Amino acid sequence: MKRVIACIDASPCVQAVAAAAAWIAQRTGRQLVLLQVLDYYPASYHLGEISGVIGFESNALLLKELAELEQKQSELAVEYSNNLMQHMAEFIRDEYALECEMLQEKGDFVEQATALTHPDDIVVIGKLGERSAERKKPMGSNVENFIRAANCAVMTVGETFEPPRRFIFAYEYSPTCLKMLDRTIASDLLRTLQCHLLYVGDHAAVIEEPRARLAAAGFDVVTEVRFGDVAANILDYQQQLGIRLILIGAFSHSKLHQFFLGSITTSIFRQSGVPLLVAK
Repeated sequence: MKRVIACIDASPCVQAVAAAAAWIAQRTGRQLVLLQVLDYYPASYHLGEISGVIGFESNALLLKELAELEQKQSELAVEYSNNLMQHMAEFIRDEYALECEMLQEKGDFVEQATALTHPDDIVVIGKLGERSAERKKPMGSNVENFIRAANCAVMTVGETFEPPRRFIFAYEYSPTCLKMLDRTIASDLLRTLQCHLLYVGDHAAVIEEPRARLAAAGFDVVTEVRFGDVAANILDYQQQLGIRLILIGAFSHSKLHQFFLGSITTSIFRQSGVPLLVAK
């Protein structure tokens, strides 16, 4: 069964992540999964290798106490995770009448989450994690790293979520966008929304083929051609029409080649308050 996976932590985005995942589950009939990866740092994280330090055996009592502290720390982290996931499951049950599967893993978030996902999953993740929220970053490091590593579609959300009725498909003629077009046509989620096919560039004719393919697949398609800066035009079009979802590819080789490497996606993340759906 296809799944939508909500990545849960104690960031300001957690309730929006749960709401977005529940909305996807309702629209598509996907199984809803709550995932939390415990990647806390134990008390001895910064101590390094001390087994060879001469005379350190005299501190055996301190090491014993440290081991006990780490065990307690681990137990509290698991209890905290259980309580948080149970709370979010109850929120989803009360607000959306949906039941969730709950997964809890330990270790590096990107490594664990990537290992758990399937190509036909949709993963929902907050733009900010616990630590990035504390540092007031525009985007958590786990977001970029996970999107690079993931083999499935990833939706990023901020601190609020409003269900979209339309989405922007930022199109260019490239291998990435051709794959995105195939994925869009096959998507159980996107076919329920109106598609705004947006091209920024000097070759407007390239938009005709994707428009025709989407229309033939039953999509309600609106086309728009603009000139100038790619990120600025995507953001301007989104804000003008109040569209609440932007679809974009993870990598490219032309104007969008800076995605997650430079200014285009950074601008979108910093300036747009709507979810970004990254197709792989």
